[in-house]
Amino acid sequence: MDMFPRDGHRFTEHSDGFGDVELLGTYTVCRAGVHQFLVKGGLGLPTGSIDASMNGFPLEYIMQLGSGTVSLRPGFTYLGQAMPWGWGTDFNSTVELGSNRNNYRFGNTYSATGWVARQITSWASVSIAATGELWENVHGADPRLALDDQPTNDPDRQGGKRLDASIGVNLYPTFLRGHQFLVEGEFPLWQSLDGPQLQRSWLLRVGWQYDF
Repeated sequence: MDMFPRDGHRFTEHSDGFGDVELLGTYTVCRAGVHQFLVKGGLGLPTGSIDASMNGFPLEYIMQLGSGTVSLRPGFTYLGQAMPWGWGTDFNSTVELGSNRNNYRFGNTYSATGWVARQITSWASVSIAATGELWENVHGADPRLALDDQPTNDPDRQGGKRLDASIGVNLYPTFLRGHQFLVEGEFPLWQSLDGPQLQRSWLLRVGWQYDF
């Protein structure tokens, strides 16, 4: 995160490492013709650090690698397919439980995605999607982060909303049966932040899936 204090001295904060682990499951509720409806849920486990620091000073909420709390991950998915077209919607949420050892918990997050895909060859398809996301402010406060030090320490300035667009390519080569590869680029169309936060410039996903 690039910082530009009033004294004009620019610097960059950074943190890296593993975040929280997610344990998720999906269950198909019904299939009817070209339509399919699934529900999903799971837990987020607090494996990521909430004590990330730089030069001996604790970093702000958004720069921490984990949440420090167990969370619920409910959601659902609708899928439709009539070759060569496919479409669907997806809803995901994160509901944080309790407070962590630094006396706060992150606000809940909610996201909804709609997409359309088209098969272009027997082994490739392309897709476009739009995703809306909302995240709430932090509840409680980390006592190590002084409010009069900088506005990024304010727990009431951590929420926001964003609308993203994405385009992706799915590859499922016939000589690698059961394997599927994904490359997807995402960029914001609009975002509104409650305070000085990390804005999203772009996002690149690369995935591999194996069905058996």
